[in-house]
Order: sequence, then structure tokens, then C-alpha cells
Amino acid sequence: MQQQLHIPDLGPISCSYSLRASCLRITVRPDQTVTLTIPRNTSLQEAQQFLQSKISWIKKQLQRIEQYNKLKDHPVSNIDIEKAQRDLFDRLDYFSKKYNFSYNRASFRNQKTKWGSFSRKNNINLNINIVYLPTYLQDYILLHELCHLRYKNHSKQFWEELDKYIDGRAKVLSKELRGYRMRLI
Repeated sequence: MQQQLHIPDLGPISCSYSLRASCLRITVRPDQTVTLTIPRNTSLQEAQQFLQSKISWIKKQLQRIEQYNKLKDHPVSNIDIEKAQRDLFDRLDYFSKKYNFSYNRASFRNQKTKWGSFSRKNNINLNINIVYLPTYLQDYILLHELCHLRYKNHSKQFWEELDKYIDGRAKVLSKELRGYRMRLI
């Protein structure tokens, strides 16, 4: 049996009773449809209470999908990766000289979870997916990795150092960056 609930600020939610389900489950699909699966021994009232308790989570998932779709449909999808790599390395060199950072070498990697990383030998690795981000977030990542040359962790001093170069917006940009997903290249 299927039913629709209308939740303010979310819209219609499909409710589906399942004989096989053992617990309440919310599914948010890439087309931004939301489904609540209800086990057979659970009342609609219990299901609605569960749904209400998960509204902020659902909104967050919908925002992530929207961000991903914006990134996916962005006109840079046919970008010249080699040119973008040269441009990023040029900007890394620029920031390095401007703010007196010294790194050994930089390379591009196709990482699954990290936008950038550094090594104990002061090498900087950048995720190839950076080329699909807005320029200000690219700069944030470049400066983030350069600051790791001075602070090898995410201590308070690290964030204070990074804030010097991005107008005190390090935590804001870090949070914004979490809304973007990696592409597979």
C-alpha cells in the first residue's frame, strides 16, 4: 500500500508499507524524491513522528543532491584538464611566493575523498576534481594545503594561520566545500 504525505518545506513524501522491512527507512533519490518505508507492524502515526524527527537530515540530503547537480551541469564539464592543472599549479606557486611558503613538489591525484593532502616531505597532492570547483574554493584548498607546511594538523593555530589568508572565512569555506562531491575522472 502506498500513500503520500505532504510535509511543509519538503513537499510530497511517498510512504510505502513493506512486509520485508524491519525498521523505518527514509530514501532520498537523485531525482530528489523522498520515500518513507514503513514496516508492517508500524502505525502511520509512528512513521509520521519518525519522519518529523528526520526533516533536517532530509533537507541536508536534498541540498547535497542539488549542489551535486549544479556541479554536474556546470559548463566546465568539458574542461581542458591539463590547462586547468597548469593554472592551479601557477596559483599554488603564486600563493607560495606571496605568503612565503616553501613546498617540495605538487602533483594531481584522482582521490576519492580528499580535495588535497600533504606529506612529511612537504609535497602537496591536489585532487583532480578541484578543477570543477569555483575558483574561490580552489584557492581555499591551495592555501589550506600550504598552511599544512607550517602546521601538520588541524589545530587552532592552523585555522588561525589559514584565516590570515582568506579573510577569516576558513571554517565557512571548509563547511561549504563539504557540499561538493567528487567526480570520477
